[in-house]
Amino acid sequence: MKNNKVMKLVIVCLGFMILLSIPFPSYTSAATYTNQDVTAYTGVSGRKTYHGTVPRRYITAAVHPTVCYKSTSDTVLKKGTIITSNTKFSFPDGKTRNTFTVEDMGDVKCDRGLSRYFFDIYFGVKGTSDDTHAKNFEKKKTTYTTK
Repeated sequence: MKNNKVMKLVIVCLGFMILLSIPFPSYTSAATYTNQDVTAYTGVSGRKTYHGTVPRRYITAAVHPTVCYKSTSDTVLKKGTIITSNTKFSFPDGKTRNTFTVEDMGDVKCDRGLSRYFFDIYFGVKGTSDDTHAKNFEKKKTTYTTK
């Protein structure tokens, strides 16, 4: 009888050890970035983002690579990170927005003089009126949180 209890205890302990050894996915923790640059960009029609998504107008955000000049180094904010800006920005569709999703990489060489945690909002297709709208957006500053 005593051996059965010991055996059950060993099995339960082994089960817990196995459960604790399973890797859990890591998520971007919440953070606040102060006084960061915000810009706008356009892309080639039909081209997917760095993270392999179809860019969404006024929602997709591009951020710096983790290592400047190294497009294979991933992005400083992970794919799918939600950016919530303290500033509501006005867009050509007449709406204001302050929530964006990291899906792309921008300023790969880090040579545009932008803050480290800047984000670039996708405005649409290159070679169309979207270019003018993106240029008119200019460079802005904001503080934002991520989750």
